[in-house]
Amino acid sequence: MKKLSVLILMFFACSLAAQNLDVTAYSQNVALADSQRVAREVQRQIAAYPFISESYEIPAYGLYQRYWDTLHLRSRLLEIPFSNDRLMLMLVQDANNPFVMPCQFDKVKTTYGEQKAGGFHPGIDLKTEPQTLVKSCFDGVVRMACDYGDYGTVVVVRHYNGLETVYAHLDKLCVRPNQIVKAGQVIGQTGTTGNTKECVLHFETRFMNEYFDPETVIDFDEEDVLQNNMALMSRDFNILPLTEVGSWKPAAPKPKATAPAVKPAEPQQPKQEAKQVVEQEAKQEVKQEVKQEVKQEVKTPDQNGAMDLDAMSPENSGTPVQMSNPKEQPQTDATEAVYHTVAAGENLYRISLKYNTTVDKILKLNNLKNADRIVEGQKLRVK
Repeated sequence: MKKLSVLILMFFACSLAAQNLDVTAYSQNVALADSQRVAREVQRQIAAYPFISESYEIPAYGLYQRYWDTLHLRSRLLEIPFSNDRLMLMLVQDANNPFVMPCQFDKVKTTYGEQKAGGFHPGIDLKTEPQTLVKSCFDGVVRMACDYGDYGTVVVVRHYNGLETVYAHLDKLCVRPNQIVKAGQVIGQTGTTGNTKECVLHFETRFMNEYFDPETVIDFDEEDVLQNNMALMSRDFNILPLTEVGSWKPAAPKPKATAPAVKPAEPQQPKQEAKQVVEQEAKQEVKQEVKQEVKQEVKTPDQNGAMDLDAMSPENSGTPVQMSNPKEQPQTDATEAVYHTVAAGENLYRISLKYNTTVDKILKLNNLKNADRIVEGQKLRVK
């Protein structure tokens, strides 16, 4: 009888163990299916991100002097438009331009500035779990999305106030250059590419190609912007020559020292003959300069750097463009009025940045009192 009861207890124990094992396996399969479903949903959303097709759609294009390089992080020195050594930036405009943290993270691993081990760290490193989704902090357009040396796989987004945010060491790219993104939309996943062994997101804030401390923009403890209107001064930037950190141009190698070539002695010419020779050489130089100027004037618009819409397409993106086609650029002639048709989601602040003007000037030109009362399709005078 005792043996029978023991056998019955063992049977029930085995059945419970088998049931628990089945439940665990089932829950793992469900979790895996849910993660795959979310990933597919994110991929569908990313595939729907639109691309820009006109130069006026590039954020702060006039402010950046028509600079839009999809290959290099910093290939030109630009003058930051300080006013009395201050630069004012509006970060958030309610629903028009919200803020979202770049990713979920465990802790701040490395801060901005000089490091104890030596060297200067141009951003902030956030320690994350592998393949954590990385999101655009503000609305903007993707300027770069590629593998880039020590940065590993990197995405650069330019926002409508001229601010640029950099997301590096990514494991996967989800966007391509010239793609329009909204705040909170996925642009990649964290990883260990570039010069890092740990899974981190290297995050930078830049303006006019020059980096500054991201903690002047974001409170990483509260996970929010520090303030809506921020002021930057020249001392906040660490501006270096193009051959230094954050640039694409390597330092030119020093030429090897060589002995100067000895020219054979030329027979001296009489003064009159020498004078005629000098005059003939001068005339030839003038003729060559005139020919070169004429050739430059008759170049086609494409040779002068006109905007190539094919180069802006996803298939051909990745080349620096000088979008200077007069049909696509706002006219800057002071004697001619310039008008802009309001597109969906636009506001006067963004429109003023596109045309390098101010909201107050646009209000005065159109006899408007309230900056919020503009509608899609409305035609506004901007110059």
